[in-house]
Amino acid sequence: MTDNKINKVLIFVFLVITGTLLLSLIPNFNFESFELKKVDVLADIRTQEKTIDNIVIDTIPQTTAGFVDTCKTGVICINDYSAEHDALNRFYDALNTNNRQVRIAYFGDSFIEGDLLTGSLRNLFQKKYGGNGVGFVPINCITAGFRVNVVTYANGWDEYCITDSIFSRSKQGISGHYFIPYASATATFSCRTVFGKEPDTCSLASFYFITDGGLKFTTTVNRKDKQQHTIEGSSEIQKISVVGEINHIRITIDNPGKNTRFFGVTLDNENAGIVIDNYSLRGVSGETLKTIPEKTLKDFDKLRNYDLIILQYGLNVATKTQTKYDYYKKAMKGVINYLRSNLPNSDFLLISVGDRAAKINGEMTTMPGVKNLSAVQQIVASECGIAFWNLIDAMALDGGMAGYVKSKPSKANLDYTHINIRGGEQIAQHLFETIEYEKEKYIEKKKYND
Repeated sequence: MTDNKINKVLIFVFLVITGTLLLSLIPNFNFESFELKKVDVLADIRTQEKTIDNIVIDTIPQTTAGFVDTCKTGVICINDYSAEHDALNRFYDALNTNNRQVRIAYFGDSFIEGDLLTGSLRNLFQKKYGGNGVGFVPINCITAGFRVNVVTYANGWDEYCITDSIFSRSKQGISGHYFIPYASATATFSCRTVFGKEPDTCSLASFYFITDGGLKFTTTVNRKDKQQHTIEGSSEIQKISVVGEINHIRITIDNPGKNTRFFGVTLDNENAGIVIDNYSLRGVSGETLKTIPEKTLKDFDKLRNYDLIILQYGLNVATKTQTKYDYYKKAMKGVINYLRSNLPNSDFLLISVGDRAAKINGEMTTMPGVKNLSAVQQIVASECGIAFWNLIDAMALDGGMAGYVKSKPSKANLDYTHINIRGGEQIAQHLFETIEYEKEKYIEKKKYND
């Protein structure tokens, strides 16, 4: 005789419904960068929009006030938190000097990957100050499919990124990657214009690597001009450069040598102009910059010698409603102080997290937790004595992230978090105008004081 199991099924269903309703009683929970979202099984049948707790840090404490001179309408000026209000003076002097390269390293998360923002910023600077090329490019990277201003292909390399489960932090380069070649490994790089519409050229291609010795490789420019390079071992990072009117360059590893690892190639102007290197890593908070070995930073400082370091992180830190980021404040202060001690000739600019939107009271608007993180980042800049630029305020000039998404054509993705190439162009224009405006004010004051 078969048992009647209807009662058991009803009991099971009752337990599931009861358990789910009990889960909805658990409030939102945040711990550092982890967020446990509140369960609401009735959300789809509610007639009223659920309200997010809108707690925002409204002001920066007076003790952290930065020096901001008069700022014209439509420009979000830079806060200078240095003791002498000279946080970017060396960089401005470099821009005002002819016949030399001016180098910028732009570190960030997925907001800048694919060179979306930095490509447009580089284009604006190079139009005014000269230069060509796209700066630093890893041997291979996950953005190869959508970085339009350089076409790359690599084969025969073991690739390592700091976000991988298997990675040696002592071997990493400044970009958070390293690449170990096999014999006959190849990598190719083709320059394109900023929007990838037509071929472009640079005049200097430089490969960065470290080897114990015996490394041999061949470079081929524009598929015809070959040069063979034999490298002796060194404990320092080395650079081999090729000069010419370069649209396409290929490296072929003839002998990988002992303990050899490559970091990437830089595609620049040989003599002068602006260089902007994009060092983007998706899924990071910026804290991993402190794991770059001191020696690696100092070697790159000798070979690349940046005039300005820009830091822009936060997408992987901010949550919708978080008000406290004490752990992140402490970590990023350590990162900035670490970088400054190992890159002593560089000025530093901290850019806030970009705008992120969520539906609050029926409207897409900036998440309170993102505003709070931006405020904390401003405090970080003030306590480290460096420059700060509020990207959320700059994006607000165009309606914020919601405005970027709704614009025709759109300037951001439907995740209300990431910009597209048009959004990158818009933000680059704001940042370029700000830097130009601040530089001109500095030059006028310098003339007056002299």
